[in-house]
Amino acid sequence: MTENRKPEIEVARCTGCGRCVAACPGRLLTLEVVAYRKHAVLVKPRECDGCLACLTACPVRAIY
Repeated sequence: MTENRKPEIEVARCTGCGRCVAACPGRLLTLEVVAYRKHAVLVKPRECDGCLACLTACPVRAIY
């Protein structure tokens, strides 16, 4: 991820654990429920600076 790149979340792989949400310094991620399943969502992509905190916090590598 570079300065211009934003994290992409692979919904099928995301377990909804919330570690990326907790790791994001700007609180730009949240968990959403779709069809009774939680997954992470980047809610403020314009404010994301690409710090990689969410990527390194994800235990299942659902963020790239």
